[in-house]
Amino acid sequence: MKRNYKRSLCALTAAVMLTVCSCGDQSSSGSGGASSASDSAADDSGSAVVTRQRENIPMDPVTETRGDFDLSDVQNKSDIPADFELFFEAEECDFLGETQSLDLARLGDFTGKGFAAIGGEEDGIEVEAEFPCDGSYDFVIRTAVSTGESDNYITVDGENITSFTVTESTFADLTAEKVSVTAGKHKIGIRSKKGNFFVDSIKVKAAALVDLTQFEVSKTLCNPNATDETKRLYSFLCDVYGKYIISGQYAADNRGIDSAEFSEYDYKLGKYPAIMGLDLIEASPSRVAHGSSPGLILQNAEDWYLNRNGIVTICWHWNAPEPYLEYNGAAWWEGFYKEKTSFNLGKALSGEDPEGYDYLIRDIDSIAMYLQELDDYHVPVLWRPLHEGGGDPKWNNPWFWWGASGADAYKELWKLMYDRLTNIHHCNNLIWVWNGQNVDYYPGDEYVDIVGYDSYPEVHGDHSPQKGLWDYTKNTPSTNKIVAMTENGSIPDPDSCMSEGIRWSFYCTWNGEFALKDFQLGCEHNSLEYFEKLMNHDRILTLDELPDLKSWPIE
Repeated sequence: MKRNYKRSLCALTAAVMLTVCSCGDQSSSGSGGASSASDSAADDSGSAVVTRQRENIPMDPVTETRGDFDLSDVQNKSDIPADFELFFEAEECDFLGETQSLDLARLGDFTGKGFAAIGGEEDGIEVEAEFPCDGSYDFVIRTAVSTGESDNYITVDGENITSFTVTESTFADLTAEKVSVTAGKHKIGIRSKKGNFFVDSIKVKAAALVDLTQFEVSKTLCNPNATDETKRLYSFLCDVYGKYIISGQYAADNRGIDSAEFSEYDYKLGKYPAIMGLDLIEASPSRVAHGSSPGLILQNAEDWYLNRNGIVTICWHWNAPEPYLEYNGAAWWEGFYKEKTSFNLGKALSGEDPEGYDYLIRDIDSIAMYLQELDDYHVPVLWRPLHEGGGDPKWNNPWFWWGASGADAYKELWKLMYDRLTNIHHCNNLIWVWNGQNVDYYPGDEYVDIVGYDSYPEVHGDHSPQKGLWDYTKNTPSTNKIVAMTENGSIPDPDSCMSEGIRWSFYCTWNGEFALKDFQLGCEHNSLEYFEKLMNHDRILTLDELPDLKSWPIE
């Protein structure tokens, strides 16, 4: 297709917007009147809308087909005898580190002669066990914690297989479901991750089958005017959900296949991940005002989808507006962190800071121009704005300014952005991906297509399925939605994910140290050997294994 890029117009319009932001001409509602280098209009509230000249790029006629892509259900059966059971007293297992045997009555009733007290990271217990066949097993651990809670691992042959958290102060059964183990003899163990805890016994039994109904999701996007290519991509994601896990990787500096990450995938493994992650950080108007440029993000996104049949996901580290930067001695380019900017979202939305509200509108309008071009060229996007808004739900510690004013302000901003991009700028190529990390920050099913979580395990090389994050994220919406690992450090093991039913729709490894060491693929988070396993796994989809996304049936 011969293409006439309009990026110079986008850049010019963005620059003009910096100088004509309506900070001196504010209405009582806080909306302003900016003009555009290409076009302008007004929304229903009277606010000026900065736009760009849209193009209508024709697409070739589509014949819907799934080709020979295998959509058969993943086997969901078990050869493990229904009555299979192993039982071990913890005090009779091999002790690791400084683990001790105790018999204190204050922890409640215990079986056998006592129990194991496990503390430091080197502590734990191990025992040899024989498993009749490959399959999924439930590990029932009778355990307690003295104070607070303790995070820990179940291991098989020394490898962390899954994690569990102990919260009860007296002995109680805690079940880790559907742990994948192969036939034969193995060393199974319990290891400390953080905090002291006690183990009375371990029981292993056959697991129940995976409930496949949890992967049945509606194919209706939240934007009723979504383009056909957007519907086709979403239909594909729905159809493969629970059957495959789609591989992804963020490209440093938006360099696409020329990035160190993608170059190394090609050089070391001869194949690429299916999803390319990009970031509109440098398109933030306050960064443009300081001389930054979004670079080749549009070219790389268009090339990845149009020419290489790949999937594009885009996040936005939204740098706060110019007057609010260099706060607390911070550099201007650190302005997306809450402690690095004086911008207060709550005040901007309430009317206490009308200038701040005008800047919100200006910035969203500016970003809309980039998304519009991708829409013009029929490129669907997994759009992931306002990510990690709630911080870590365990600590309630938002670290970005868009979450620092609390859940209500965050949700109002999400809805404002959704309305502006969808109803004002008509960006109909967006699949809305939410990973606010905190259920209180969820804006509602009608504004979200995919829910996700950004997983960075504390222990490097922790390839457990992250069941706790899965359960938390999956249970956030009121209806079944696709659940994805929207960013990650260590990548979950696909064998464990499939057997345990923790089947993330996709993962997308962050760039730099989470994929590379000394500019080469493989690091302490994910070794080269592990990347080789992933990229050749029959349940991990790579770029070369994707069907033709442009012709995938909508229904």
